[in-house]
Amino acid sequence: MASSNRDQGSSTEIIDEALRLVDTLQRRLLAAGLRRQVNNVTSPRSREEDVWAEAVKPEPEPEVPVADQVLAIARETLPEVGRHLSAAGALVFDAMSRSLSAVERSLRYRPGGESSGSPSETGR
Repeated sequence: MASSNRDQGSSTEIIDEALRLVDTLQRRLLAAGLRRQVNNVTSPRSREEDVWAEAVKPEPEPEVPVADQVLAIARETLPEVGRHLSAAGALVFDAMSRSLSAVERSLRYRPGGESSGSPSETGR
């Protein structure tokens, strides 16, 4: 039983030491953080010293000639434009075909008059 108390006492001491260490670290980090914030407010860093801004700064893209840009745009968009024009042409052709069929039917079958326009009906 005496050994269990000794183990319990030493583990308690270790826990207490760890808690004191954490408490000391928290106080020092808090003090350092407050000092840094006060220093940042009173004398802000220049852009040259800002490491984070330098790390996330996008790299400049090399200048591409305008002709190459236009050709790239044409390569990307012309197939889609061609598909749209083809579909539009098919719709226009279908609409004209249906319209001509309707006009032909109206000329062939006039209401109230001759229905077929054959020579036997005209009296010849």
